[in-house]
Amino acid sequence: MKLDFPVSLGGYRHPRDPSEPMCLHLVHVPGAPNQGLDARTQFRIGQRQAASKRRLRISRRGSATSSTACSGPGGFSSARDIAAITVNRWPHGYGYVANSLFDGDDYDNVLEQARQTVGRVAIANSDAGGDAYAHLAIDQAARAVRELTG
Repeated sequence: MKLDFPVSLGGYRHPRDPSEPMCLHLVHVPGAPNQGLDARTQFRIGQRQAASKRRLRISRRGSATSSTACSGPGGFSSARDIAAITVNRWPHGYGYVANSLFDGDDYDNVLEQARQTVGRVAIANSDAGGDAYAHLAIDQAARAVRELTG
């Protein structure tokens, strides 16, 4: 949990004083650590957990509970002090990145095969670029369109 980034934009000014309302940023990264699983399997498990509706309900309750548990001694009460909770689930954030300790030299070939077009369907997402970044998803979308129209 942390204070959200201090961004002021246009007419919006981020809070500068503890008495002002402010956003807290809570992050939970689902997965399966300490179970002897390789990274790729852990990423897949985390991706499934992040995409599940059940996890969404848990996240909403968990956010309020975690906030009170961490900040309650300082006078924070989730029932009184939280105006809203937004839950963002980003299973694309689990795009697998090649790991030289576990993956062979053929990872680029695996990606190339996985993004092959099938008829008029082309694969375009961050996974197709081999990492979890928006710019890769955009690059892959442009590649997919070129493959379908070129």
